[in-house]
Amino acid sequence: MLWIKRNLFFVLSLLVALGLFGYGCFYLFSKWNENGEVQKQLEQTEAELKKIYEGGAIFPNATNIALLRQQDKELKLFLADAVKTRSPVEYERNISASNFKTLLDNTLADLNKQAERARIFVAQRDFSFATIKPLVNFAEGSVPSLAEQLAEIKLISEILFRSEIVSLESIKREPVSKDDSAGAGSVDYHAFIRRTNDLTGDVSSIYQVTFLGFSETVASVLNNVGQTREGMTVKLLSVVPGVGGKMPLPGAPFGGAAAFPPAAAAQTGVRSMPTVAGGARPAAGASAPVRRLDTMADEKSFRVSMLLEIAKPGAAAPTP
Repeated sequence: MLWIKRNLFFVLSLLVALGLFGYGCFYLFSKWNENGEVQKQLEQTEAELKKIYEGGAIFPNATNIALLRQQDKELKLFLADAVKTRSPVEYERNISASNFKTLLDNTLADLNKQAERARIFVAQRDFSFATIKPLVNFAEGSVPSLAEQLAEIKLISEILFRSEIVSLESIKREPVSKDDSAGAGSVDYHAFIRRTNDLTGDVSSIYQVTFLGFSETVASVLNNVGQTREGMTVKLLSVVPGVGGKMPLPGAPFGGAAAFPPAAAAQTGVRSMPTVAGGARPAAGASAPVRRLDTMADEKSFRVSMLLEIAKPGAAAPTP
């Protein structure tokens, strides 16, 4: 006892050392067991991997590699046949700046005339070319891209007019020219950029379209887009209730002394038969009115927004 009192520090150190030694033994034993479990799992995994390597029906061999190559060849033939069914949007690739200016003015005027004949209100009279229309000289190298967009917007607008929408709110396109940067923030442009399909090499352009119409209008637009041969598809569709107003039932009287002006039709969502001054129907021999789709229900208008993608041949797809 006296020795312990004289060597108390040594005894305490010895006890601490024994405690640490015991904990170390316990830790080593627990990790030894854990290591054994991991080793067992590793051996099981190696056995399963060996089974896969030795299983000829599962592991790639000459037979299924040949089958994959044949299927890849068939896929490429299918894609080639599918591309042949498309007709690219026609436009003059080497058009000069002066000729493009004339083409732009004539195309916009023609689209506005088509809208007036169809009694469709167009809020965006320049069809997303408000920044480009006043120009006489264009940024170097931008004319072919602008001519391509003009042809595609003409195609989209004619589809909408043919589908008998009530009003066209906007068509937005991708800025492709330095001249477009002058209209940054304008309603003429969207933020989507064209993309390339790695498999087919096709280049896709995106257009954002917003219009007012009824349920049969939406169906007609989707049907007409699906029937195009220019590789046009609807990528995104949003339909929400439009501004007030209802479509009159067939045979309902058309009040007022004159036809609804286009602006009124767009604001109220009302679609009526064409009339002449004084509220009378067109006389015999007069130009035939634009045919409207018959609606069998009292229906409110919808505000429709959609993303349209037009795919056209680009650079050849890389050979795998």
